[in-house]
Amino acid sequence: MYRVLTALFLLVASTVASSAQGLLPAIWQSQRGAILKVLWADPATGNFRGVLISAPGGPCPGVPYDVTGRKWGPRVKFQSSRTWTSDCRVTAIWSGRLTSPTSMVARWTATYVEPSGRRVVRRGTEVFRRI
Repeated sequence: MYRVLTALFLLVASTVASSAQGLLPAIWQSQRGAILKVLWADPATGNFRGVLISAPGGPCPGVPYDVTGRKWGPRVKFQSSRTWTSDCRVTAIWSGRLTSPTSMVARWTATYVEPSGRRVVRRGTEVFRRI
């Protein structure tokens, strides 16, 4: 689950880090293999939407997560979530910075509920590269 969240965060963070006009089309890959695709961006506001596909080595490999966020200057903030199904249901908040036109570093906080009903919060940092 941790890897999936990390992958989600990286993909979203990388996309947001790109300039709003340069977001489409934009595909980013995390160091763990997750893919972030920006499908829509508003150059006037910096708002964007897309999908994050979890890393192949994570607990929920290849699972899509909705992404919404905003980019301003080199900073980016977004949320990835999967609320329409009970399996692999995770919400992650990503906050990062574009370190170059093709690289972004983002911190994430992911929240999910285990089958036992226990709420779990995980944190981490991920690096995305534009592909």
